[in-house]
Amino acid sequence: MNAAVAFRLALAWLGVGPSRGLSNARRSLHGALLGIAVSLIPLLVILVVADGMISGISLRMIELSRSHISAVPDPRWKDSSGSLPEAAARIASSGVSGITDAWPEIQGTGIAVGPAGRSGGQIRAVPDNFFRAAVRDTGLLRFSSGTKAEEQGAENAFTGRTAFMGKKLAADLGLQPGDVFRLLTVRTLPGGRTVPRLTPFTLLDTVSSGYQEMDGLWIFIPFETGSGLLDANSASAFISVRTDDPFSGLQENLRTVSRLLPPGFLLYTWETLNRPQLHSFETVRTLLLFVGVMILLVAVVNISSAMVMLVLERRPEIAVLKSTGASPACIRLSFLFAGFLTGLGGLLIGLPAGIFCSIQINDLFRFLERVINIGAGFFRAFTDPAAAGLLEEEIHLLDPAFYLETIPVALDGRALFRVSSGTLLLSVLFSLLPAWKAGREKPAEILRKV
Repeated sequence: MNAAVAFRLALAWLGVGPSRGLSNARRSLHGALLGIAVSLIPLLVILVVADGMISGISLRMIELSRSHISAVPDPRWKDSSGSLPEAAARIASSGVSGITDAWPEIQGTGIAVGPAGRSGGQIRAVPDNFFRAAVRDTGLLRFSSGTKAEEQGAENAFTGRTAFMGKKLAADLGLQPGDVFRLLTVRTLPGGRTVPRLTPFTLLDTVSSGYQEMDGLWIFIPFETGSGLLDANSASAFISVRTDDPFSGLQENLRTVSRLLPPGFLLYTWETLNRPQLHSFETVRTLLLFVGVMILLVAVVNISSAMVMLVLERRPEIAVLKSTGASPACIRLSFLFAGFLTGLGGLLIGLPAGIFCSIQINDLFRFLERVINIGAGFFRAFTDPAAAGLLEEEIHLLDPAFYLETIPVALDGRALFRVSSGTLLLSVLFSLLPAWKAGREKPAEILRKV
C-alpha cells in the first residue's frame, strides 16, 4: 500500500497529471531527464564504434595476417621451406574436426617501385588457396575489379611474376591493373655479402581489406616465386592454419595441428601473436567508455540537485502529509520513485536515440563530413578567393589511414542492459540523500513557519 501511495506522490512531485504547475524544481528535474537522455547518445555511440572498430580490425588481423594458428619452423631445424607445402597439404586434407584449411606462406620486406614513386611494403608469398580463404570464406578481402578472379581466388592467373597489391599502396605508387612495377629485395651471396635484386612484376589487380593500414603494406606474389625471391635470412616462413572458430577450442586444435606436423615446428595462436595490439585496443576502448560514463555521471548528478530543490519547494506538502499520517518511509520512497522515474524518462528517450545513431553511424559520419567539407570550402573561398578553385584534401572525422573505412555495427544486448541498469541505479543512488532529508522533515516546525 505504501509503495502505491509513494508512487502516486512521486508523480505529483514530478508534475505528472492534469493541472499540474511547472515549478522551478520540476523544470530542473525535467532538465536532468533531458541531460540523461542526451548523455546516453554519445555513450552508446562510443560503445558501438569502439566495439565495431576493435572487432573489425581484430578480425582482419586474425583472418588476413597470420590466420588462427601459425606453425613456424624452428630455426634449429635445418630442413628447407620447400617442405612447407607438403606439411600444409597434410593438415588441410586431414579431415580432422575443427581444422578447415592450411597453406604455406613466406613473409618478407621490400621496396615497390612504380610510376609515381617508391614505397616499402610487406611481401607475402602465398598459394592460391589463400585467396579462397580470404575472399570466398571470410569475405574480408575484396578485389577492386570484381572480376572472376575474385570468385575463383585467382588460381588461373596468379603464377610466375604476377602480383596483387593493396589498394592504398597501388594508389600511392600510381599503379593500375596490368601495369608493371619493380620489386627491390636483397639476396645473400655465398660469402655472406648482401646485394640488391630488382624484379619486375605485373599487377593483376588491387585488393582491399577496408583497413588502409594493411592495404598500404601488402604485396602478394605466388608462393613458388617468393620461395626463390625472398632471402631466407630475412624472411619468415610458416604455415597458416584456419579453424572453424578462432574464439573457441583453439587449444584443442593446437594439439591436433601438433600431431599432424613433423618435428621441428613451433606453434602460436593468433592471441599470442597479436597480444600487444589487442591490449592496446582494449585500453583505448576502456578510456573511451570512461569518458562516456563520466558524461552520464555528470548528467545524473543533476538529479540530486534538482531533488534537493524539490524537497525545499514541497516542504509544506510534506508537512501536511506527515500530519495526516504519512510515514517517513513513504515520503522517502516517493522521492526515490521520483528519481527513478526521472532516470527512466531519460533512458526511454536516450536509449532509442542512441541506438538509432549507432545503427546509422556510417551514414551520419558521411553526412557530417560532407557538411564540414562544404563549410570548409566556403570558408576558404571567403578568406582566400584565389584558392577557391583549388582541390583541398578532404576532412575525415575518422581518418581511413588509421581506422576502418566502414564501421561494423553490432549492438550488444548485454552492454545495452548494463547501460540501462546502471543509469537507473545511479538515478536512485543520487536521490538517496534528498529522499532521506525529506523523510526527516518535522511537520510542526514547517507548519509554524507557514
